[in-house]
Amino acid sequence: MRLGPKMLNTANRRLDWVPTIADITKPTPEELNAGVNLTCRVTVANYQFGVTGTNIITDPSPCDTIEAGAPGMDTFEAGFDMFRFKEEADDVAWTTFTRKGLPGYLVERIGQVEEGQKAEDAPYKAGDEVAVMEGLTLSPRPMSLDNAGYEKFRQEFAPQSFAPRAVVATAGG
Repeated sequence: MRLGPKMLNTANRRLDWVPTIADITKPTPEELNAGVNLTCRVTVANYQFGVTGTNIITDPSPCDTIEAGAPGMDTFEAGFDMFRFKEEADDVAWTTFTRKGLPGYLVERIGQVEEGQKAEDAPYKAGDEVAVMEGLTLSPRPMSLDNAGYEKFRQEFAPQSFAPRAVVATAGG
């Protein structure tokens, strides 16, 4: 069996913070493209988004010989180290995530762009598969000055719902 090229994980994602989505399983291009593009504002280190595990439910009876389990609730996590920028127009992550409790949606698309397009610049279009997490912001945390580097802050989210394989609907719903 011959397979085509593997998908690289560098320069292949787009991440956005979207204020409102009517249906997380079928977001529209208009909703997603109205979001804040965070792609080049997050660091690769400490990038967490999506399912982190599944709880196993075990409840054996006295006559069971093993503790058999069944899949229970999935656990999710979303959090990123984010760069600060000198120019206010570029420092949009810092000016967007101002406090805990802000509601919104994190949207991640992997791949699905034309050859030569940059994933972070390619707008969302109907048919794209995306992961959509409804969440509330936790308090933004400036990061310590432990070495010479860029100013950053840590932004984490409290997941409220998650659609790991949503498909972008046609324009207008």
